[in-house]
Amino acid sequence: MRNLFLFLWMTVAIHAVERPNIILIMVDDMGRDWVSCYGAKHQTPNIDQLAREGVRYETAWSMPICTPTRVTLLTGQYPCHHGWVQHYDVPRRGGVGLRPDHFITFARHLRNAGYATAIGGKWQVNHLGKQPDILTHHGFDEHCVWPGVEADNPETIERFWNGLIATNGNRAKAVYGPDTINRFLIDFIQRNKDRPFLVYYPMLLTHGPYAATPLNETNPPEGKSALYAGNVTYMDHLIGKLVSAVDELRLAKRTIIIFTGDNGSACSGVLDGKPYPKGKGRKADWGVHVPFIVRAPFLTKGDIVSLDLIDFTDIYPTFLELAGIPSPKNLKLDGRSFVPSLRGSEDPFEKRSWIYSQVGKFRMIRDWHHFLDNQGAFHDIYNDPLKQQKVSPQDKIAPSRRQRLQMILKRFQVDAPAPFPEFKTKHQSIN
Repeated sequence: MRNLFLFLWMTVAIHAVERPNIILIMVDDMGRDWVSCYGAKHQTPNIDQLAREGVRYETAWSMPICTPTRVTLLTGQYPCHHGWVQHYDVPRRGGVGLRPDHFITFARHLRNAGYATAIGGKWQVNHLGKQPDILTHHGFDEHCVWPGVEADNPETIERFWNGLIATNGNRAKAVYGPDTINRFLIDFIQRNKDRPFLVYYPMLLTHGPYAATPLNETNPPEGKSALYAGNVTYMDHLIGKLVSAVDELRLAKRTIIIFTGDNGSACSGVLDGKPYPKGKGRKADWGVHVPFIVRAPFLTKGDIVSLDLIDFTDIYPTFLELAGIPSPKNLKLDGRSFVPSLRGSEDPFEKRSWIYSQVGKFRMIRDWHHFLDNQGAFHDIYNDPLKQQKVSPQDKIAPSRRQRLQMILKRFQVDAPAPFPEFKTKHQSIN
């Protein structure tokens, strides 16, 4: 009875803000070691401002590589359930990709519930050249995307300067692709400010190839790391522009903004004054431990650091709860809503006690303190995040924690069939 009352109260509170607008920003190839509010050396003032006005989660897990993360986010299912266990670039390699007759994205549910929906950024899980209407089928009213590198179409190779951008079905070269996408999304928000909207912003930055940005093009830095740092700075600049547009339209109080990353950093950064290993594609905590910041003034007062656990399957059910959409009985979701966490709930039954990630046959799981993978590694991840030491014999709770994590890991079924042709391992790194 108490949980039912709490659910009804939260639903009423959410609808009191006319169903909140939802903005999901996902930076490409950047982990916590490049975000200053997490202790990185590099400065990201606009992301830091979001953290001051919202909740900064200390422990959020993605998948170790691009498309498994994105399909997990879109479907609310782990890779072992949706089959996308490796990176696979559909426009380049072929295949049908993400099928709307097999999977219903969160965007479709929100659009069906009356939300205006848009995507701006990167989409590589279908071939947009061969399926020009696929984003509509996946639930997006409008789009402005780099379609990915399409086989036998060299015009699609560049994603930044003079990149080919598809906007609502029309393809054209952009002076600087990330700017074109950012302007499109701001325009979409302005046009839909009087109704609830969803913006999914899987950014092009900070992925390679690393090049100068409009902020440093007259005097571009030299070297991969310096160019990457410039891309991080420009990514933060674009986020500042988008958030400012929301605030200038006086939408902040009824808009939730989530900022995260799709995997660990492609260039190693500095975290808490120490070098931090490159994370992208790595079968370790630093390959999946991503920034996760939520600004939701109608749910939280802000300036909060949360130790609650989050993984990418939790985003989908959170959006359904925010929009007041009951989860369909035939919809399989692996995560759980983190709305109670944003409200500051201290009820452990409303929160996760473990999070999971996977790439290929490698699987890993953690709770607040301990890490276990299916190759036998077990570590005190809270005190030893780089897994450099064995668990201390003085850690009296470790044996029971290990047993519990092993039992949870064994529940996961064998991998579902891959929804694309067989491919060689070398294809995994191309994204």
